[in-house]
Amino acid sequence: MSGMLLKNATVLDYFPVAMDAEAAPRVEVVDLRIEGERIVERGTDLEARDGEEVLELSGVTVMPGNINAHGHLYSSLAAGMPAPKAPLKSFTDILTEIWWPLDRSLDAEANYLSSLAGSWDAVRCGTTLIFDHHASLAAVGGSLDRIEQGISEVGLRGCLCYETTDRGGKGQRDITLQENERYLQKLHDAPKSGVPQFKGLVGAHASFTLEERTLELLEGICSRMGVGLHIHLAEGTTDREVSHDRGWKDPLDRLAEYGLVRPGSVFAHGVDLSPIDMQTLEEKGVWLIHCGRSNMNNGVGRAPIDRFPLNCGVGSDGLDNNMWGELRMSYFRGNEGGRGPMGNPGAARFWLGNYRLAREIFGEPFGSLDSGAPADFIILENFQKTPLTSDTWLGHLLFDFHPWDIHTVVVGGRKVYRNGDTPPVEATVLQETAARMWKSMGWQK
Repeated sequence: MSGMLLKNATVLDYFPVAMDAEAAPRVEVVDLRIEGERIVERGTDLEARDGEEVLELSGVTVMPGNINAHGHLYSSLAAGMPAPKAPLKSFTDILTEIWWPLDRSLDAEANYLSSLAGSWDAVRCGTTLIFDHHASLAAVGGSLDRIEQGISEVGLRGCLCYETTDRGGKGQRDITLQENERYLQKLHDAPKSGVPQFKGLVGAHASFTLEERTLELLEGICSRMGVGLHIHLAEGTTDREVSHDRGWKDPLDRLAEYGLVRPGSVFAHGVDLSPIDMQTLEEKGVWLIHCGRSNMNNGVGRAPIDRFPLNCGVGSDGLDNNMWGELRMSYFRGNEGGRGPMGNPGAARFWLGNYRLAREIFGEPFGSLDSGAPADFIILENFQKTPLTSDTWLGHLLFDFHPWDIHTVVVGGRKVYRNGDTPPVEATVLQETAARMWKSMGWQK
């Protein structure tokens, strides 16, 4: 491979390359040399080598690819979906009238196309790695391979899992468990070389849809495969209320009882968690992911983000993969009633947390653009209207960077997107697939 040399780029990165390093955001004008899927040299006045592609980037910003710490690619074809005929009065109604019918409308082809369309949306927003949480109860077996296929065709990275649930009965529950373990075994058996494109966790829907025997089985897979759990936790009061109605403990206490509050786990939402719950997550090394726009859309309440554990990040849940938009919406929402609760320190903590999570799960120094780091980065257009410095980087994330600023996205040293590229699938194919899904949900065109 001939490689690539970026000359005179204004490089923003967030971490040194050492895996145990603390975050240290910095902006420098430097050259970057890429060979294969890694950055191999960083410095000034680097000389081009024979056959090397040289990009002169004077005045152009280069930064690490964005990371979505909790997303649902299966929802990509829900955009514009007609509203249910029945009024939605609660979060339970939203689940039973929208999301659960949607995941049952997905067949194998729709799984693939949803992943492909969502990944294309992601790359155009500069998102290069997605922690995906998949559900498709009518097409479970092999579904994670279809999600992987869509992500791969766009050229992104993913951490995948299947949402185990008991809402389809014991037989379907067993199929969802099997899909998690099958995919994790596939990853385990694959040859190891270079930067991993895919990792896996054990997936589960909210605890109120999980019987106690299912929690035991989930723990067994986590222990056998040596991975954490990816689950919705306390997305609203429904999780706790249904659990109490069934004579169960609080959701986090149930998960802890069955050994599922474990390091390397990713819990999404955390709207209805107590200070003691937050302390438990902190002590156990669990990641708690804030999905602010989704919480607002579903009307589940405002998460106590000022009390989130050190291991925290931001995700888009069932919405788009625009992580700049996700971060700034939570920041603005926090300021609506007065300064806080996120503020600038919180915004930095949540944003940098996504890279810390990716480092922990993938074992690679994401968030760094030093020699030795994966060559996953965004190149912006040659237009930076205000100064970008080591002191102003967060302000640019919150107020300045937009998807339309993106010129090129590189993942593993390969250009996977350039502004103006042709989409990987015809829009009419996606529209026809979406209409077919909506029809199965009762929509009459």
